[in-house]
Amino acid sequence: MNDNLDHQNISFRPIRLSDAHDILNIVNYYISETTFHFSDEPIEISAVYDLIMKETNLPRYVIQSEEKIIGFGYAYDFRPENTFSETVKLTYWLKSTCTGKGIGSKFYHILENELSLLGIKNILVNISSKNLVSLNFHKKLGYVECGNFKGIAHKKGTYFDIIWLQKTLQEMTK
Repeated sequence: MNDNLDHQNISFRPIRLSDAHDILNIVNYYISETTFHFSDEPIEISAVYDLIMKETNLPRYVIQSEEKIIGFGYAYDFRPENTFSETVKLTYWLKSTCTGKGIGSKFYHILENELSLLGIKNILVNISSKNLVSLNFHKKLGYVECGNFKGIAHKKGTYFDIIWLQKTLQEMTK
């Protein structure tokens, strides 16, 4: 893949079942090579199929460059109770060779606009304290730290924090 990605060739489309292997490869890279993904064992293709086939009205997209999948992201319910129906969690992974090129900002803009139209008011993300690039990326986009679970994660011989960030999309009514 060309490291000089042409932004005019970047596209976003809903996730399809045929994307499962590309998604699996992206996730399993972060599982095996970093402390950024919290799993310590590679996931199986069946887990990706389950994610794709789960019915939801929340956005789930792949990111493509010249028809090749370079990332994906999706929103999902923060908790199952109706009390939290206006709050979602967001997961986003981009191939490591494609980060720092403005693709994530463009992707988040699309996701946040769509979530806002769905009546979502709050987006939560949780990030490894070792993933400084992601923490800075989210803060640049207006996410603010709302929780820090110190030293609760252990992977690859190191302990690290899980940091929660929040972005409010719409003013809440009282």
